[in-house]
Amino acid sequence: MEWKQGRDICFKVLDMARDLGVQQCDVILERGKSFSLNAQQGRIDKSKVTSTQVIGIRVLQDQRAGIAASESLEDPALRLLVKQALETSRYSSPDPYQAIEQKNPKDLIEIQPGMNQPDDASVKEKVDLALRLENEVLTRDQRIRNAPYNGYADGEGEHFYANHLGTFCYQKERSFSCYTSALASEGSTQSMYSGSSVSRTFQGLDPVYCVKQSAETALNLLSAKAVPTGRYDVIFDIDEWQSLMGAFLGAFSAKAAMEGTAYYREKLGQSIASSEITIRDCPQYKDGFSYSGFDDEGVIRKDLVLVEKGVMKSMFHNSATARYFKKPNTGHGARGPRGSLGTSSTQLVLDPGRTGVKDLYGGTVLKVISLKGLHSGTNAISGYFSLAVEGLLMRGGKTEQYVKDVTLSGNFYEILQQIQAVGDKVEPSSSWSFFSPEIRFGGLSVAGS
Repeated sequence: MEWKQGRDICFKVLDMARDLGVQQCDVILERGKSFSLNAQQGRIDKSKVTSTQVIGIRVLQDQRAGIAASESLEDPALRLLVKQALETSRYSSPDPYQAIEQKNPKDLIEIQPGMNQPDDASVKEKVDLALRLENEVLTRDQRIRNAPYNGYADGEGEHFYANHLGTFCYQKERSFSCYTSALASEGSTQSMYSGSSVSRTFQGLDPVYCVKQSAETALNLLSAKAVPTGRYDVIFDIDEWQSLMGAFLGAFSAKAAMEGTAYYREKLGQSIASSEITIRDCPQYKDGFSYSGFDDEGVIRKDLVLVEKGVMKSMFHNSATARYFKKPNTGHGARGPRGSLGTSSTQLVLDPGRTGVKDLYGGTVLKVISLKGLHSGTNAISGYFSLAVEGLLMRGGKTEQYVKDVTLSGNFYEILQQIQAVGDKVEPSSSWSFFSPEIRFGGLSVAGS
């Protein structure tokens, strides 16, 4: 679909709503298509081609919100969509803070060349890649008995936003990914690890890294054992640090603050972390795979400083929370075609610190490379977490042993104050949606042998 065609559909829905006397309304249209392959035992055991589209309208009538969505773009379905949203609004509770008031001076069309590179790989090349991943993992070492997860995927997504004030925004992007895993065993001991790669082009994928990461780590974990119970300085692998931080990111949500569940709801202007910590949300961060030009209320996004030198500077706001707290709208409104208005981050970027890798890994450090039970082992309200982890015990920068069968416990909000050092190099997560230096946390509790 050409973006102009999608624009016409969005405004057709808005016109239908206006004809029914709707006071305020906005429309979100999401379209996507994807292709994926799974390899198993030397053949493609699953392939999938999917195409999706959903259009949703939010109406505000006498301060009451109604939402309805449809997968059909035919006129009868669109008319029904509008009627359902208007009918739903009659039964919702009044919300004096929700309003659709974003009026942009011109259309925002985000078709970045770097994010929309052509898919010039043949299906055979994609099949060969999926099969190669499994084969190279299995032939790496005879102790690797299985490669249970191997695959390739690519996808294209389009996001349209329009409202009754004439605001229109559009973004399109394409991405490619591949992954594999290695299940190693020796005697009665088993271990498994996976590796993945994402890129804006097929040629940019790194299957060599995927195989090396999954196979070598799984083999090394065969010798892993518990460390004695005690307190250890801990450095999280960037992927694990992203996962842990993501579990507590609601603490920065103004929507959660309105509902009384955000830990940092009364901490603005106060120290919440080491003075070496600065956290930004950067929607247009270079090379990021969560690039976003506008939020789900049509607000043009800008960088936001959440924490500066340890001091909390802002929360994630949409128009309703901004009105409630009498703060600027930060452009973090989030909702899908079927959903109500919330908030979300885009790409978190932590500033580099001053510590080189030699000093960062000085002495004894537990480097965590795998977190297990993240959802059941964390409490976003209190900040406490208790997680099974795998990792490396390092002394003087060298690996002394691989570690498993230990439980790492702490309080997320407290460990931000227990930072001993921040690395001087920013690294991306494997999804390229989070960017952070390695951070050394002091004296975390580890239950082991």
